[in-house]
Amino acid sequence: MPTVPTLFLIAAAVSAMFAILSEERRAGRHVAFYLLKPVTTLLVLGAVASADSADPAYRNWICVALLLSTCGDIALLRAGNVAFMAGLGSFLVAHGLFVWAFLLDGLSTPPPWCALPIVCGVAFFVWLLPRTGELKIPVIVYAAALVAMTLAAAARSDVRGDASGWLAVAGALLFLLSDSALAVRQFNGPYRRAQALILSTYWLAVGLIAASSLGTLRIA
Repeated sequence: MPTVPTLFLIAAAVSAMFAILSEERRAGRHVAFYLLKPVTTLLVLGAVASADSADPAYRNWICVALLLSTCGDIALLRAGNVAFMAGLGSFLVAHGLFVWAFLLDGLSTPPPWCALPIVCGVAFFVWLLPRTGELKIPVIVYAAALVAMTLAAAARSDVRGDASGWLAVAGALLFLLSDSALAVRQFNGPYRRAQALILSTYWLAVGLIAASSLGTLRIA
């Protein structure tokens, strides 16, 4: 039979699918979206929290970061700069905790491949910055946090040399993509299928980071 963490992940995937479908309705956002968006991230959190831990420190920090990500999900359900800043703040702290968790196994010199996503990320935010108005400083801080998370995940991968490290890297890179897609919609204007892109890459990101924790746990 499937384990409890596996059931949580299956439920999260189903919830994510219905959340994206409810958001894509032409008549407007379905009321179910307001429930499914935070519930999906909580289900991913449940998968991590319900597994027997072989690395409790890493697992616990990932859990707290996912809880803060859920708070960010809730804040971003509303429109406007105040809600955007509240969501940005929640995710900023979550990224800081992801960085802390990724570095628990020690520091390492970032591998050469890190240059590509960092150069692309910097180029993107240089393009974006003139469009951010009074939010320039928060956007710069947040962009720095995303870069730090990518480097920390790469360091974890280099130190560990296992699947858990690469899952963290993949999650960090997808977070970078998801938040870039969100920033384009926020500061450059809506575009077709924006929410589907933002949510699918976001939940893949948190799912892979959760899996990096499950890779250090005995769930089979």
